Amino acid sequence: MTIQTTLSGSFPKLPLTPGQSNVRVTRNRLDQGKATGRDLSEAIREATRRIIALQESAGIDIPVGGQVAWDDSQTFVARGIRGFEIAGLIRYLDTNTYYRQPEITGPISWTGPITAEDYRSAQEMAHRPVKAVLPGPYSLYRFSKDRHYREAAPALRALGEALALESGALEEAGAGWIHFEEPWLGRAAAADAPSIRAALEPLFHGRRARTTLHVPFRSPAAVFDTIRGLGWTALGLDLVESPEAWDLLPEVPKGRTVALGLIDARNTRLEDPARVAQAVDRARSIRPDLDWQLCPTASLEYLPVDRAAMKVARLAEAARLASRNGG
Repeated sequence: MTIQTTLSGSFPKLPLTPGQSNVRVTRNRLDQGKATGRDLSEAIREATRRIIALQESAGIDIPVGGQVAWDDSQTFVARGIRGFEIAGLIRYLDTNTYYRQPEITGPISWTGPITAEDYRSAQEMAHRPVKAVLPGPYSLYRFSKDRHYREAAPALRALGEALALESGALEEAGAGWIHFEEPWLGRAAAADAPSIRAALEPLFHGRRARTTLHVPFRSPAAVFDTIRGLGWTALGLDLVESPEAWDLLPEVPKGRTVALGLIDARNTRLEDPARVAQAVDRARSIRPDLDWQLCPTASLEYLPVDRAAMKVARLAEAARLASRNGG
């Protein structure tokens, strides 16, 4: 059985070798009046091309564009949805990184495509179908400050509908896979299940593209009864930072795919591909009826770029070994 490989979100923007376009430097120069918007656009395109080529060279089956133009995993999309304003810096979960917190200041509504043009651009550079990436509505809400709605449920419903419309725009742009990043699902309590369903159901209703619901950092065990009833194609689980997520495999509905997060995106230590392949074999022994992908536990964005590149290579090698073992 072939194990498909994919990434779980963004990739470091810095170049691997000196002399290549540097998005951060160009953005700083733009702020100083020493570069133009066109310079930044060209730097973003070249970085995207480099990131896709790196994945394709390694043998990644479903590459991502790297979200090079994004400030972080939620601000870029929130900025394009009516009802949001972007405020000051705040810590991202329990990490030492920061993001500009979106604030909900009015009714949430989708007014037009936010990521579709960037997706088209990335797909034109690739030789394989590229996976589109969006923040999940539950996490986008939890990362934001709500200054408008009186309670979470209507805000989550509106966010789910807005991101469902953005997903439709990505489908029209040619996306065959759409990845929804939901780190807050691992922090949710059972009492949150109704509002989570309200947020997530619109994403999967009537979807032509295949979809990934990815939960990094923690196991979504507390709300898994709700998650398993949704119409996603693949469920991404962090099996490194959250080994208890292994216990969810017996509960995954038949006919689905599990994206096994076995490459640690929060540690520079390089994995042994043979040991990763053994973990894939363990998963298959638990549920031989499921399909499988292999991926990092989360976005590789905050690793040094050379380490991120080496992890991509080891991810691909582990999948080749696991596919051979299962064949």
